[in-house]
Amino acid sequence: MMMFFFLFVWIGWAIAAEERDWKYRLSVYYAKPQDSGTFTCATPRGITNSLVLHVAAVHCEPISVSGMHLTVRIEGTRLGHTALFQCPVGFRVNGTANLTCQASGKWSSRVPTCEPVLCPSLDGPLPEPHLMLEEHNSTYGGRAVFSCAWGYKLQGPPGVECELNGNWSGPLPKCVPIQCPPPIIPFNGHLIHSESAGMDGGRYAVGSLVQFACRGSHMLEGEASIICTETGYWSHPPPFCKTRCPYMGEPENGAMVPTKFAYEPGDELQVTCNPGFESPLGARPKCQQDGSWTIPLPHCTNYSQI
Repeated sequence: MMMFFFLFVWIGWAIAAEERDWKYRLSVYYAKPQDSGTFTCATPRGITNSLVLHVAAVHCEPISVSGMHLTVRIEGTRLGHTALFQCPVGFRVNGTANLTCQASGKWSSRVPTCEPVLCPSLDGPLPEPHLMLEEHNSTYGGRAVFSCAWGYKLQGPPGVECELNGNWSGPLPKCVPIQCPPPIIPFNGHLIHSESAGMDGGRYAVGSLVQFACRGSHMLEGEASIICTETGYWSHPPPFCKTRCPYMGEPENGAMVPTKFAYEPGDELQVTCNPGFESPLGARPKCQQDGSWTIPLPHCTNYSQI
């Protein structure tokens, strides 16, 4: 495509009155190649000045786009024309996106390329020592998914997304210790421990074990030991301490019925003696509310001694 210029020369004295005696004006509005030449201005004082004017058509090289994803909208290849480059979503222009055809016949910059939008890599050490990377895609639209080491839980969203500006959608989550609340100590009971591993300010870390015991004539009903689990709850509810009467033993030459390891208040025992032996009349021990028996262990007496 050829470009034509038209030369229209306007000559005359300078516009400002104080300059008209010594300054002359040459104005070129339109030009064409054959108008090239030397133009000379002379003042009434005989001062001259010459201007060599070369009129030429300026064309820049046609732009060819070979890179993947890159598109261009070209205004033309003549002087002053522009070329605007774009990349699809998920890519950014690497270089100058808007080029201009210059008087030198060269474009103002090299043709750019498209590079994928990448968020900062998370392959290196993470800021949280207990934070672990389960899934990682740092390109636009990709996700980074996290988990925590055993005994810790995530604080914050479990994942972030790579956004168009090359930043992750939010801060990375943190890992905080999983803790169980202090166990409920049963009435008439207490904990058996000198110092529980992982105990922090009255709270217990995962894996902490506590043991219960009852005072006096009370006996545990439930689990004697419980463990803090990864859910933040104890493995079992706390036990109870209930009043129990201890096993009295067996009388010589007889037996107690029923036989149990411990007896609840209100339980009554019956003495059965071997043949030839007899227990005192009314000797039936009964478990009381305070955990004691109403009478001591009865004896089986030989008939010959009655």
